[in-house]
Amino acid sequence: MQIRKIFRNKANEWRTGWRIVAMMALTVGVVALLNIAWKAAGLPGRKDSTAWQFLAFAALITGATLAVIALLLRLFEKRGPDAIWLPFDRTAWKFAIQGTLLGAIPICLLLGTAVVAGYGEVVPGTLDAASIGSILLPTLLAGFLLAGWEELVLRGYLLRQLSLGINPVAAAVITGILFGLMHSGNPGANWQGLLYTAIGGTLMGLLVLRSGSLWLLIGYHFGWNASSSGLFGLELSGLDLGSGVFASTLSGPDWLTGGSYGFEASLPAVVCEVLVLSIAFRFVWTTSRNSGLRSVP
Repeated sequence: MQIRKIFRNKANEWRTGWRIVAMMALTVGVVALLNIAWKAAGLPGRKDSTAWQFLAFAALITGATLAVIALLLRLFEKRGPDAIWLPFDRTAWKFAIQGTLLGAIPICLLLGTAVVAGYGEVVPGTLDAASIGSILLPTLLAGFLLAGWEELVLRGYLLRQLSLGINPVAAAVITGILFGLMHSGNPGANWQGLLYTAIGGTLMGLLVLRSGSLWLLIGYHFGWNASSSGLFGLELSGLDLGSGVFASTLSGPDWLTGGSYGFEASLPAVVCEVLVLSIAFRFVWTTSRNSGLRSVP
């Protein structure tokens, strides 16, 4: 009986900690198996793969993770993806598109400010029609899938499980900190970049709880990445993903440019993101899909 209490609560439900452990173990295991199978098939690694091969791998990783989370929700809660604010209905694409547009606003605001203030420049890029079809398009599609992967894990399953056991705001802070730490291995990572990423991640978690839509945040995450790298050609979290439709540069001290980590470690970037997300949080529409959790007021 005492051993049973370690795994289950008074309502005979699996405890939140074990649900999280199960998700982490299965996700890591599935991703590892996919990597092994990919290499066994003789397919190239990320650095040597084509953009379309990278898209295929992103689709496999995201699809497998969604399957794992759907399985755990069914096993532990007898619920579908709607439990993590991810209903597959006619509203999904609307929230995703609105989130994508929302995610592009901080980037446009940042670069607009930089150009007006004289420390930024935005000029036409060097992409040709062939590169758009062979590189940019599949890279953007892969970016959408990988943004979905991160949101599924952090602000989907993990945020829900933590919110069942502790205050939802505290759960959003924890997932925000983890979001920042996930970028610690990126090239040029610095404490400013990780801190600002954690702040943005916390606000994104609060926006999920407020809006009741993970699609909105998948779109926001994708819109941020796509507009910064694919549209404006900026380095993304220390990674140079190639040419964009435009070529943008920031000059000046590290607090303005972000230094080796790129614009996301700059003070203007976090100010723009906090401003946009705060306004969105104030005026965002709410849905009835709060998964049984108390929504953020």
